[in-house]
Amino acid sequence: MKAKLLSNKSRSLKSFLQLLDSQGDLHHVRTTVSCNQEIAAITDRICKSTGGGQALLFESVRESRYPVVTNLFGSARRAAFAWGRGASFQDIAKLINNAPGRGSDERLHHLVQLRRRCSEGTGRFDLPLRKCGLTSLPALQNWPGDGGRFLTLALVYLRDPQSQRINCGIYRMQILDDDRAAIRFLPGSDGARIFEAYAQANRSMPVAVTLGSDPAWVAAAAFPLPMDVAESDFARWLSDRSLTSAQGPLTDLTIPADAEFVLEGVMCPEESILEGPFGNHTGYYATPTRAAVFHLQALYHGEDPVFPATVVGPPPMENVHLMRGSEPLTLALLNVDYPCIERLRFIEQGIFHGCTILGVDTSQGQCPFDLAHALWRRGPLKRSRLLIFCNCEMEIEPLSVVLWRLINRIDPEKDILIEHGRMAIDSTRPAGGPSVKVSPVIEGLINRRWHEYGF
Repeated sequence: MKAKLLSNKSRSLKSFLQLLDSQGDLHHVRTTVSCNQEIAAITDRICKSTGGGQALLFESVRESRYPVVTNLFGSARRAAFAWGRGASFQDIAKLINNAPGRGSDERLHHLVQLRRRCSEGTGRFDLPLRKCGLTSLPALQNWPGDGGRFLTLALVYLRDPQSQRINCGIYRMQILDDDRAAIRFLPGSDGARIFEAYAQANRSMPVAVTLGSDPAWVAAAAFPLPMDVAESDFARWLSDRSLTSAQGPLTDLTIPADAEFVLEGVMCPEESILEGPFGNHTGYYATPTRAAVFHLQALYHGEDPVFPATVVGPPPMENVHLMRGSEPLTLALLNVDYPCIERLRFIEQGIFHGCTILGVDTSQGQCPFDLAHALWRRGPLKRSRLLIFCNCEMEIEPLSVVLWRLINRIDPEKDILIEHGRMAIDSTRPAGGPSVKVSPVIEGLINRRWHEYGF
């Protein structure tokens, strides 16, 4: 059977790259580079430049015939494209506030379902004649101590055996050989929960993995959604673009039809292997741990595919911009359930631990620690390791000003809550006296005489 390959015209990643290229926001690296640390080191340097640098297209990769793109979401502007309508607080807040429903979960579910009813149906992929192995992919080894090469921007699709819903998450995958990869499901994640359900039933779990598609699919997979909202439906609503899905021919899982690469296979509940080490966003290596094993059954791709990767490491990296792009959406949802929350800012250094500064209206009588307990129970901040509460009229950035104010105002015995490895800090305590400011009279004087001072 001849492979039916997706055309460039119908594939969203290619369209996104063409848009970036036309705007001078895509840097082409045409000299040959290696997957072994070189691509990662170049990407790391660019990510840490002012504004996050350009997206990077490595056209000639020594270990593979496929080009690699990194830093796709490494600027506020590029990340906003992934978040679509969710990137503007005013627009998203208006939509959510006007939607029917008692809380943010119900309102989001209504909006997503409304968009779903007018979305396109699904088709089917055709299996290719030729099978490729996992080692043919230009997966990156980011750091010298990594345990091997990893897929770092893989969207992993699973079917919940109880609800039959399709779940999508971003999980790292360590390539073991041509036919096997280790998938690291974090404890408490939907992936871990679904895999455990198959294990309890003593059944193998079908798995589909996609690499490279519309940026909205990535944003949807990264956002902590309510249980009854599917990532695919959320992506369509988020982007407000025409996103099509297709059925994997082996797994029958619904996956993006515009993917650059598709992997299908199974995971056996009784099988595990040591995964790692892996250079993490903490700045240290995650130690090797037991992980589930993915057995590849088919790997197929579009015409002239581009392989997407992200480099994980000490911030700032591209994941900072991607998650910052969700701030307006997160704030709009939280404001429905907790009207006292009026401002929100993720802390760059702890963005993937959900570390957040919240500006709250203290006049509404909400105790910050009661609010912290509520946020940890449910919603987009339930995994947050650090919540800092400030008065909403205060600036919540830069972080240095927040820390300065916090250090000088809080009473450590009264204003710090530590619970189950998480911390909340209440810095809403009123100041002890009037703030120190330059006199308006003196400020006017020096403005008039500034040139006399030789500046």
